[in-house]
Amino acid sequence: MFCGEKILKVYMGVVEDDAVYSHNAFLDCYHDIAYHCTEGYRIILETENYAISLSSKGVTKERKEELCENTGEWLQNGIELFEEDEPPWVHFETTLFVGERVLSVIQQDSIYLVQFDDFTLKLIPHSNGESINGLHNQDHWSYNYVLGCNRHLKRKCPHCGADGEILLDFVSDYIVRCKKCKKSTWAAMNLIDAIKDWNNGELNCIVDDVEIE
Repeated sequence: MFCGEKILKVYMGVVEDDAVYSHNAFLDCYHDIAYHCTEGYRIILETENYAISLSSKGVTKERKEELCENTGEWLQNGIELFEEDEPPWVHFETTLFVGERVLSVIQQDSIYLVQFDDFTLKLIPHSNGESINGLHNQDHWSYNYVLGCNRHLKRKCPHCGADGEILLDFVSDYIVRCKKCKKSTWAAMNLIDAIKDWNNGELNCIVDDVEIE
């Protein structure tokens, strides 16, 4: 067991002068569950006592109180509050990782296989961002499956009883739709909001004529 404690918080370490993810880091949860990263970028998984870093150097664990920003690094909180009267912005990384445990880490050549409770993540270091492709669909209007978060769907479709599936639309919003009848939640910028709508049975539209890449 790499760490028996559940993940409570997530941070994204980025180069300080690049406040958002650039092509130097990409968390792919659309065709595979894989974190592609170059030096200077990492995902930090905080438990009760530890901070686990996923970076181009592999997977490391340290005492939580020893966690600090590296030189030139900015730690972006996985849940951000911009306005007091508005709901927080919940980054996808928080929805994916919180509640999971890091069970094991296996190195295969230059790739690390990180086993969580409900999925396996490939940690793929890159020497430079030119080798990181990002998400590029052939059809601009197509959707993508979102992997790794189905454990959050706590109920069946209230209309036909089938399972739900999580999709990313062409403007990077999230929906949860029924695999059978195609009834769907409204699109949401935060995945957790679409998941809450599904769990509340709020399926107010039909998404049946879309291409999924």
